[in-house]
Amino acid sequence: MKQQKSKLQDVSQGDIHNYDSILKYFNDEPAIQNKKSVYHSITFVTTGIIEFDGGQTTMLHLGTLLSQKGYEVYYLSYVPQSQEEMERNAEANYENYQGTCLSYEHLDTHQSDIWFATLWESAYVIKNKPGYKMYFVQDYEPYFYPYGDRYQLAKKSYNLGLHMISLGPWCAKMIEENCPNHGKIDQITFPVDLANYPFKKRNFDKYESKKTFDLAVYTKWDSPRRAPINLQMVLKNTERLLEEKDGIRLRIHYFGSTKDKKFINGENLGKLSKAEMNDLYRKCDFGIAPSMTNFSLVPFEMMSTGLPFIDFKEGTGKYFIPNEFSFSVAMDEKALVDLFMTVKEHVNYLKENNDKTQQFLQTIQWTHTLNDFVKIIENI
Repeated sequence: MKQQKSKLQDVSQGDIHNYDSILKYFNDEPAIQNKKSVYHSITFVTTGIIEFDGGQTTMLHLGTLLSQKGYEVYYLSYVPQSQEEMERNAEANYENYQGTCLSYEHLDTHQSDIWFATLWESAYVIKNKPGYKMYFVQDYEPYFYPYGDRYQLAKKSYNLGLHMISLGPWCAKMIEENCPNHGKIDQITFPVDLANYPFKKRNFDKYESKKTFDLAVYTKWDSPRRAPINLQMVLKNTERLLEEKDGIRLRIHYFGSTKDKKFINGENLGKLSKAEMNDLYRKCDFGIAPSMTNFSLVPFEMMSTGLPFIDFKEGTGKYFIPNEFSFSVAMDEKALVDLFMTVKEHVNYLKENNDKTQQFLQTIQWTHTLNDFVKIIENI
């Protein structure tokens, strides 16, 4: 029988040539640490700088604070990207950032007292460079991949002897539980950016008589960590049940994905600037931003503006937000319907929750994160 050419193709995940430019760095040699009594320069080695990237925004925010503390801070790309594009995207992610962007051409010549890996690939890139090698862990990255070779390579990166700093407790927990030969690991406070997302008091008494709720819903179409498929299904069913049960309408405003993505309900606002997010949070009644692995910056930004935040128990929110400061429910439509009906009937609970939340956020500001970070560096 003649073989017919199929239009369906396997998912392409096995192309080693994706790593041609850094292939020479991949080996199992553990890091040899070169310590100093004082450290002046810090280099974050990154996959270029991508606009609208939360992890890189965190890196730039932290780098700016370290620069203000007197450290020489660099952002060095290990993938081809021009310095001009790096600088342009860095400015878009974190306005008035401080530190120097360096393109891929500097990868083999740049010198630094401290090197920071920012993704599992960069752990291999920096581990044999002269200096002290660290690893800014913002997620448990084996979960980025199906169970296979890149899963194993990512997992092995925690065993290369780099000094790891976990953003919040969850990454450290996952590494300690799953990687018995892991290197030294510390953790720092997962922060909130209160300055860029100012609080505005809202009238919760209106919630009691509301027949329409506006939801600010953050997800990423191409990131399973933000549960885009399950989220749309659950919210679609929640819409139907609320309408049937009490004539309540949901207006859903998705953001975080490109504008060309077709959501099954609501509207897709695309990727938003800080000003646009602030406007959205002020006009909405609740915020939703799933975090199936390490937490996102977005929930804290929503809460900072006074927007009540709905968290899902299936995610990692419980490691970052005490129960009394968010509305944590199972990720199913019946649980969400019950929540909306409950807050309509008990608006005082909504007010008390919001007051406590603002007090809690004061304890996790960026100053706490910077102090944690500097203390670790000073005690190497």
